[in-house]
Amino acid sequence: MKLLFYDVATPIAYTNTTIAERGLGGTEATIIRIAHSLKHEHTVYIAQHCRTAQEDSIFDGVSYLSLESANQLLPDAVVLLREYEWIDRVGELFPHAKHYFWIHNFPPRDLYLTYHALLKYHFEIIAVSNFHKQTIVNRLKPRWYQNFYRAMVPHHAIKISVIYNPIDDLLYPDYTVWDPNQLIFMSSPHKGLAECLKNFVKVAEQFPDLKLLVCNPGNWDHTLSIPANVHVLGAIPHDQVIEHVRRSLCVFYPQTKRAETFGLVYAESNAVGTPVLAHPVGSAKEILNGTTQLVNGKSISAIIKKIAQWRTQRPVIVGKDEFRLKHITKKWLDLLMERPTSS
Repeated sequence: MKLLFYDVATPIAYTNTTIAERGLGGTEATIIRIAHSLKHEHTVYIAQHCRTAQEDSIFDGVSYLSLESANQLLPDAVVLLREYEWIDRVGELFPHAKHYFWIHNFPPRDLYLTYHALLKYHFEIIAVSNFHKQTIVNRLKPRWYQNFYRAMVPHHAIKISVIYNPIDDLLYPDYTVWDPNQLIFMSSPHKGLAECLKNFVKVAEQFPDLKLLVCNPGNWDHTLSIPANVHVLGAIPHDQVIEHVRRSLCVFYPQTKRAETFGLVYAESNAVGTPVLAHPVGSAKEILNGTTQLVNGKSISAIIKKIAQWRTQRPVIVGKDEFRLKHITKKWLDLLMERPTSS
């Protein structure tokens, strides 16, 4: 099968080598892992809107293409990434392919406006968690006052599958000694960093020896004021991030405003045995292995109490095996085999 991932949302042109070279967002890292795992069974292409035709190249058996080049292909299946405005366009470009819409992020509140295009081109939606799926289901429903759309939309006509984002098969705890004074934040700044910094300042008043490392794959927010004992490492390679996570008391993520649809920060941290201090928002309960990692992020006293407990008795955390790449690859292979083309 010729399989095309159609990425019109990525902020940078990437390849499988980018993970080792610099920080990369969770969506882009996931696309790379899945594509290179599926290459053993299928011919795989990744098209990127910010890549030119002159930059077309093959890395480790996967073709990285411009949209211009990708639009000349005759793929058997196309996976559109995130941007719902492209549903019609992708359906028109590849009328005989299977169509998938891999959303990753929060769907817009007016997602119901895409319903007829999704039906027309036989798109199947791929969600990255059960929480994410339910959000998509809710946002495919028109509002009660939109009688026209309610009358035109058939019930449960669009299939939504859940496939978790993968973590490396070899990501396990090792003999790294953890530091009771080191915390780490490893998400994009827009995912609650400002709130976490405010919380850290209050926690550090109780534990002056604490330090917080900040690794961020996203664009830095230059309006942020960096408190004492906060060290901004920036967009560093993934293996370096994991080394810091192993050495940390915990991933410090008690933000309350930005729900994760999956949360590689949860899955990868737990995989190496590091707990995540997280508010029960979004997919946190589903992805984290154990409720002991959940805290009321709106209660600074609860956060301080949890840190105090963990500094003397850090919880033993084991990651969930179902997130490993070998299992997620099997889910993808099954998905690609089960649907006829839309022709």
